[in-house]
Amino acid sequence: MELPGGPFNADGRAVNEALVGALMAAAIKGCAACVDRLLDDVAGDPACVARLVEVCRLTALRLHRGEVPGFMTDDDDRFGPAAPELKRLVRAATAAEPLAEVCEQLTAAERRAAVGYALELLVGQLTLANSVGLHDGETLAEMCCAISALLVEWWFTTVPLAAREFTEIWRRWVHGHREAGLPGNGVHAVALVLGAVLHDQALQDQVPVEKLGTLVFTRVLPALREPERAGEILSAFAAPPNTDDITVPVKRFARSNPAFLAEMCSLARHTLTVHAEDCPHGLREPHHACTLAHRAPALSGGTEVQVAAPTPEEGRRVALPRIGYSEDEPAEGTPGGYGADYIWQINVDRILLKRFDAGIARWNENISEDSSISEPNYEHEIGLEAFTCPACGSRASFLAEGCWDDPLTLHCRCGVTIMSPVGAPPEDLGRRILKRLILCEADPAYAARRLLPPLAQYQEREHEGRVGSWYRGPDSEDVALVEAIDVNDDDLARALTAALQPKLPERHGGRTLTLLLLQVLYALSAPAVRDSEDGRTLAEAVRTLVADLQEESARWAPTRQPLVDRLQTWRAEGGPQMWQDAWSRTLEVAGRHFKRHRVGDGRLSDGCAALTLAQYLLAREADTGGVGEITMDDIRGLLSPGGADESDRNPAEVVRQWGARLQTLGHDLDAADDPVAQAWRHLRTDRPTDTYGAGREPALTLGLKDLLGERSYYRIHF
Repeated sequence: MELPGGPFNADGRAVNEALVGALMAAAIKGCAACVDRLLDDVAGDPACVARLVEVCRLTALRLHRGEVPGFMTDDDDRFGPAAPELKRLVRAATAAEPLAEVCEQLTAAERRAAVGYALELLVGQLTLANSVGLHDGETLAEMCCAISALLVEWWFTTVPLAAREFTEIWRRWVHGHREAGLPGNGVHAVALVLGAVLHDQALQDQVPVEKLGTLVFTRVLPALREPERAGEILSAFAAPPNTDDITVPVKRFARSNPAFLAEMCSLARHTLTVHAEDCPHGLREPHHACTLAHRAPALSGGTEVQVAAPTPEEGRRVALPRIGYSEDEPAEGTPGGYGADYIWQINVDRILLKRFDAGIARWNENISEDSSISEPNYEHEIGLEAFTCPACGSRASFLAEGCWDDPLTLHCRCGVTIMSPVGAPPEDLGRRILKRLILCEADPAYAARRLLPPLAQYQEREHEGRVGSWYRGPDSEDVALVEAIDVNDDDLARALTAALQPKLPERHGGRTLTLLLLQVLYALSAPAVRDSEDGRTLAEAVRTLVADLQEESARWAPTRQPLVDRLQTWRAEGGPQMWQDAWSRTLEVAGRHFKRHRVGDGRLSDGCAALTLAQYLLAREADTGGVGEITMDDIRGLLSPGGADESDRNPAEVVRQWGARLQTLGHDLDAADDPVAQAWRHLRTDRPTDTYGAGREPALTLGLKDLLGERSYYRIHF
């Protein structure tokens, strides 16, 4: 009789399938003499004992709705035909211990007893299965593992930063302990630990599969706070057999590495906390027992709003969307003349918030990993947008109410109340939003005052950055924005609108400067803010900042020039015919390799100028047919005997020798009207060798190394 499992067990040990099959067939046929004879043979082979126990355990799982009966594992349970030796082995199989090795630790008599009881139990199971059938529905263990995986994946999907942090943690375990064979990206490892404790809690609360939604999943937090206890639960958890590729290595590694188990418990605990905090049923009930059913809409990705109150008469409450949203700490304290217990009721037209877009972040990450995209078009992950009612999608006409230190209560005209949890910390999004609304209601000019500090900080960072060796001019997107702003327009809001072309109330993504000016525009659009002293101060500060950025942009404008245009400008300065021929050949090469490049830090344009000078110098000295005879190897020889990658010659000495050879050809290196001498003087200037270091080297050698170096990304060829 063929038993499942194959010729080898999970640890690679050979199993005598014929021997196990013969014993099973003898037992089915009721041949006592054959069974008695074969029992000794099977008991003498630990791998065969392990196979029979594994099949017996798996059959029990199929018969008992995914649970291992207590009489197969519990030494105090006397119900059922199971000896202590068999129970020991079933527990070992469940805990993912190397079962054949455990069998070797038993005596021959103990193995024979385990095999005898396993055989008797398996025959009875097969007889029962033949009459009533095996359970093929979803088991409690399967449901708990599936739900725990959804809980973890929801968290990582909505908070990509948490996913990235976890990825780094997981890599540390995988790379440091390859022998453990930890599979996947780690989500299933956390889900297995969480699924085990959820399953344990469901058994304690007597919650069947059909009513699993009623399980108060936060009740497992105490077990997750005690990794040792969670480890015991994980070890005894009869995980679904189809997850063995995850279950076995994770259980084994958790047993041998307490730090790993503690980290998985911590991540599982944080996952549940995030879900409980986002449950609308507990917004004003700090001790609310959140159930799995409460998280169903979020887990399923549905758009239906979670409602805390069951009837329209009681009103509907929804949780304040906060994943990805941010709000700065209020710049001022409680408005003067109002007590901390004063209840504010504020009509709000629109509430602007910054938001990190997880979907865009994933899109950018996918683009960055796609090697087929040569020019990735990244989108802005941070944006400014109007707050949206999660029930009706409205972005306007809200009524905010509450005291200074209260969590946010926001009434939408659709009848839904958007709330933040009453037990939220002071830095909670809802509390900060309410404080901003209160300060603006007490004094509209606060909308301008709150923007002055970040504006000053931005300008300070900008000036500090300009002195760094790594600075290469303002960002091209910032340049396009500031150059479009008319600082002389008396109506700054109008000038900003023309430049920004705001998408509000829809999401408007952008860099820091874009989002800052967008907030300024929104503030100055209100007459009460624009006409206030603080509003005028803000407008003047913005004009000063933009004018400074425009001046800096003009200073760096040459670096934004297309590289080929820069080369054509140099060529247009004239010179001998052979000099012009050298430029023509260089421009042909540059047009192929650098058609879309900008001048930038100048190294590529300097390299092209040096390439032209080298061709001219060698062609003149050779007195042959012209620059077309010059090869790349000839030019590399001008740098050093070993080529562009060698450094056995002083770069300054290379430049000096080039100058001496030009003088031999009749060039006055100080002549103002000689384009060849002008190019040499430009190329002898020292430039930074890298972004952050203090090293410097002549532009001639730096540029040619970029163009001719064997390992250079910009390497060219004639």
